[in-house]
Amino acid sequence: MSGEKYVVAVGAVCIDEYYRGESWPEEGDKSLVKSDGSRVGGMIPNAACVFAGYGVKTYFYDVVNESDQTRKMLEDLQSYGLDISPVVYDPSLPDTKCIIVLTRGERTILVVDSEKPTLELEGERLELFRNAAYIYSSVSEMKHFVDPAELAKDLKAHGAQLVFDVETANYSEEDEELLMCADILFYNEYAFDYFRRDKSGEEYIEYLLERGVKIITVTYGEKGSRTYTPGERNRTEAAKMEVSDPTGAGDTFNSSFVRCLLEGMDIHRAASFANMAAGYAVTRLGPKGGVQSAEHVERLLKENPLKQLKQ
Repeated sequence: MSGEKYVVAVGAVCIDEYYRGESWPEEGDKSLVKSDGSRVGGMIPNAACVFAGYGVKTYFYDVVNESDQTRKMLEDLQSYGLDISPVVYDPSLPDTKCIIVLTRGERTILVVDSEKPTLELEGERLELFRNAAYIYSSVSEMKHFVDPAELAKDLKAHGAQLVFDVETANYSEEDEELLMCADILFYNEYAFDYFRRDKSGEEYIEYLLERGVKIITVTYGEKGSRTYTPGERNRTEAAKMEVSDPTGAGDTFNSSFVRCLLEGMDIHRAASFANMAAGYAVTRLGPKGGVQSAEHVERLLKENPLKQLKQ
């Protein structure tokens, strides 16, 4: 590891099984769906591949079994440029998969629990994490480590910045300390409403900023995004694209935003770049539709500049 800035992505790789239907059924009811194949996915690996597509040195960490499916999944990630050397192997683990149902431009994801063991970072892997520019993960993934909040504080003390994709699944009140260790938090509108509970949106943003979070971004699909820091606010419109598959759009947005920060851009430029990248991602089928070059996104932005909106 030289002076090159790099990202460590920490999360589960899985097989995404795709199905298409007209609507999601009410509880107790059923709907007809058609199979639409399977692809290698997982929200953290998807984001990691987007990083790599921009030329960012990206390491991928997960604990996996040694099956043929796992070998093929890791080979797929390598084909996108990820360094999988930190991966840990545990033959007792089951194969991993997610079920994704696409209905009229929306998607619902069912994650099959892989029952990961408790993990401990040490030696070269710990140093790899400590020396990263960014650790990109989620609370549900980081909580697999022994004493995750203390690990997060250790990584931050060594200069790594923590980026969490905030999700409601597998979250409990005791995870609050770990969540507040983040430097950057990405929410979609559903997660943001879930976590703010009885607070107004502005009250919850202030709550996070007062506890040391540096950047908070909330994505609103076709309504664009809002970004907050202690001194700035940003609202950027979404790119107007025809939706084929929204899977991975959020992952693309997040990686694209962080990539801009790595390049020294401000939050306004980062939000425009990320919204355009995510807009392109939804036109492509599959979770890695957002993997593209930075030059491609810049070209799209030049052709169709995005507006900075009033708060």
